[in-house]
Amino acid sequence: MSRSEELRALEALTPWLRPDFQAGLAALKTSTAEQARRFAADMRVLAQLTALVPRCSGDERGATPWTSFRREVAVARTLSDAAAAAEIRAAVRLTTCLPRALELLEAGTLSQPRARAFIHELESYDDDLASQLDTELADRAATVPPWRIAQDVRRAALAADPDAAALRTADKTASRGVQLHPDTDDQASVVLFGPAVPLTRWHATLDTQARALRAAGDPRTLDNLRFDLATSTFPCTSHAPASPPPGARPSQQPASAGQNGLTGSPAGLPGSPAGPAELLGLAERAGRTELAELAARAAVGLRPSGIEPAPTDCRRARPVQATVTVPVETALGLSNQPGWLDGYGWLSAPTSRQLLVDAELRRACAQTGTGALVDLDDRHRRPPPTPEGIRDALLDMVLHDIELSDLSWRTENDHDPSQPLRDYVALRDRACDGPTGTRTPARRCELDHDTPHPEGPTAAWNLTARASRTHQLKHYGWTPLRTPTGTTWVSPAGQIIHTPRHDQAPPGIDRDPTGRPDDVLPDPHLLARTDQHQLTPTDQDDLPPWLPDGERTPATTWTWLDDTALDAAAARGVRAEPDAPPF
Repeated sequence: MSRSEELRALEALTPWLRPDFQAGLAALKTSTAEQARRFAADMRVLAQLTALVPRCSGDERGATPWTSFRREVAVARTLSDAAAAAEIRAAVRLTTCLPRALELLEAGTLSQPRARAFIHELESYDDDLASQLDTELADRAATVPPWRIAQDVRRAALAADPDAAALRTADKTASRGVQLHPDTDDQASVVLFGPAVPLTRWHATLDTQARALRAAGDPRTLDNLRFDLATSTFPCTSHAPASPPPGARPSQQPASAGQNGLTGSPAGLPGSPAGPAELLGLAERAGRTELAELAARAAVGLRPSGIEPAPTDCRRARPVQATVTVPVETALGLSNQPGWLDGYGWLSAPTSRQLLVDAELRRACAQTGTGALVDLDDRHRRPPPTPEGIRDALLDMVLHDIELSDLSWRTENDHDPSQPLRDYVALRDRACDGPTGTRTPARRCELDHDTPHPEGPTAAWNLTARASRTHQLKHYGWTPLRTPTGTTWVSPAGQIIHTPRHDQAPPGIDRDPTGRPDDVLPDPHLLARTDQHQLTPTDQDDLPPWLPDGERTPATTWTWLDDTALDAAAARGVRAEPDAPPF
């Protein structure tokens, strides 16, 4: 009996439509809703108990009523002290700042796991911002998996208060590091924490090399290969760079760029924008001190932005892309909407802009209002690695008439799509559209024909990025239906699940509260310096000029520098740049 015949025989025995199976599924749904209501009731009780306990500053440790209360909760809930404290924080935050999430829990619409993910992701934000995000995102949180809840919250927080997001980025970058955790049976684990872009590309490099070895016949599993490569690939001494020049800051990111504008591959790898010799020649011809400084950085192994070391190991010299999608408004300094790092998630606007100096640019056109991808240019641009060079390249990409290609509607004869078509679908879909919220990035997915080939053509409108397991669901009776807003799945038992698309509408232009005309672009060099300052950790005694007080000023889409703010900062002895950005 062939494999297909075996599957058909098994399918005939499946119980999906039997009354007892349907009744069991209905009971599980009812139980899930009751669990959500019970969780909401428990959080209300816990918050009421918390309000009865006297508090004072500094009572988190030692014999105080507060620590005794935490232990009472730990005993009642059979939890550790730390877990009990987390439950108390969640109860207070839910009942005081998240009324919409609490309402959905009590209605049984928002499940307990999704509610916990929502509360946990909001924990690091102040009460006002948490309440704002609850109003915006609680209903959506009831329909998407926890990892997408986290991404939605991070994007909204980055857009709502970009200044605070930049400070959080700077503080976390300063605390980057590596930890070794011993395990049983002669094993151990290592945790690396730090800026997302270099870690994402490092993992992509390991994955690319591991898959190449596996395809060449290596018997080890992909995870085995990644581990062996990670623990055996050390910098080649013959290619190690010299000490960086004074003032250089090797620390955090690479990249590429894209949306309604851009995508690309990182500099410093084969095919990077310019090497040391090229930069020196440009500097001599142009007489530019700035290019001479870039040449000096490249000569000692730094990327043009100066924020990340270039590769020093010849065994890792194969180009590996770290694709970042950046709205062109953000890239030009007209908006502070975040960018998207493939394989990670949302990046703050200052971080996204800094990465452009190291990037190869590629224009992507999105539909106004919906953000749906319309076209992906096949041309890669390598502008001079300076803020002014990036701005000129961006303007050249968007100011002239754009002739759309046929990439979004053309058909191909072969079953396997061409590389341009693969790139288009991967950028459009971002991740697998599986019914249970699979997190697999689109670039690692299979491209599934909605109407099987050859009856259905190989075309963008007939292709969807799906993980292998999701792809196989179609062969077990799961039916996907693509709609303008996402994918609706119908299970063999008749359950209906909707997976929303990842589209984000283009952000538009943030209004300048000082009345500056919208057609005046920020100076690229001043914008770059402002971004660098925002991403540099500061002490309370050394606040940057756009934060004149220790207390937060009202959040806006931009924090604007004007003469009044600079004079006030100077009067308090706070150092301010003499040529502060005019925007």
